[in-house]
Amino acid sequence: MNQNQFIQIELLSDAAFSRGEGMAGVVDVEVEHDELGLPFLGGKTLRGLLLDSWLSMQDHFPELSPSAERIFGIEADFHECSILRIGDAVVDSETCKWIKTAEFRPKNRISPMAVLEALTDIRRQTSEERSTGAPAETTLRSVRVIIRDLKLQSPLYWLCDPTDADLCCLSLALLATRHAGLARNRGRGNVRLTLDGNIEKTMQMAKGGSV
Repeated sequence: MNQNQFIQIELLSDAAFSRGEGMAGVVDVEVEHDELGLPFLGGKTLRGLLLDSWLSMQDHFPELSPSAERIFGIEADFHECSILRIGDAVVDSETCKWIKTAEFRPKNRISPMAVLEALTDIRRQTSEERSTGAPAETTLRSVRVIIRDLKLQSPLYWLCDPTDADLCCLSLALLATRHAGLARNRGRGNVRLTLDGNIEKTMQMAKGGSV
């Protein structure tokens, strides 16, 4: 597999990439993070976001349907026939290297929890009682969110060289993906996705051009 490209995810607002469980006594909803305390977005989740974006606009680009099948696969096909593998979106390798060094040095180590708390915040919310407008009882919950401006990178592994049409389809899906994480359908988790971290390149590829 060839790895020569990546997807960059830039958080334009706080986002909660939920792991589906909380941390007792701390938060009800925890974000995905690794053993170093660094937040990440799973490759399968990212792939699902891109597929949803493509399905929302596929009728406008019928000529790219073959490329979409090559990239995302065929619906209800149990055989993995796509030519693209999407890795987990993580912080850049240099940052990861420094964090790992700080956590395993002989003296004055920092903890994974300290790293997680430095890159996240906790938001508390509750439902509203319609009849009174007051907070509803037993609905208060806390959610950890990744703070804005963090950038994550997801490596792309191509099983064969992509065509210009393949890159055009992928770039369109990237530009159309504006939200990710918990409550993304309510406008939360505003993100910018680009190919190789270059918005101009992504827009050019989406227009059918080549770089």
